[in-house]
Amino acid sequence: MNIEKLYEILLSKKPSDEIKRCEEEIFNFIPELRVCKGFDQKNPWHIYDVYEHTLHVVDGVKPNLLVRLAALFHDIGKPISFNQDDQGIGHFHGHWEESQKIFEEFAKKNNIDDETIYIVSNLIFYHDLNLLKLSDDDIGVVKNIFKEDGLELLFNLKESDLYAHSKKYHSYIEVINKMKERLNYTR
Repeated sequence: MNIEKLYEILLSKKPSDEIKRCEEEIFNFIPELRVCKGFDQKNPWHIYDVYEHTLHVVDGVKPNLLVRLAALFHDIGKPISFNQDDQGIGHFHGHWEESQKIFEEFAKKNNIDDETIYIVSNLIFYHDLNLLKLSDDDIGVVKNIFKEDGLELLFNLKESDLYAHSKKYHSYIEVINKMKERLNYTR
């Protein structure tokens, strides 16, 4: 496995099929992904293990290399950040930072260009943050990072991530729509 082959897989019609077909090669190439397979999230939001959830998100985003890379790595830091509360519910506080770090290390090791690293890393970082809770200054930072095309990728990732959760939480699409309004995103 090499980076070009991974890109080819990610840009295929249904990447999850190709990922599963080349699973052992991909796990050797991205060892942190192997840990996600079978990792029970122990959370009512999630009906899949981290790996299956990730595959659903990758399939659910547009065939754009940046957003598909972000989808592949968006939750890869969950096993590292996992903890359970007193009721046995799993939580992953800061998983986006761990996922971002894992992606950046992978990207540098595989000579991914700086612009791709910047965009994908920020998609990973912001994929799970509720933008409604940010200050106006922080919203300005988000707009500056993503511009219009980047916002399209961010919201595509957020929506695909939501739809790869338990159906009882799909109504949270309204929260994403309110985030779009807050950022004056009109596409």
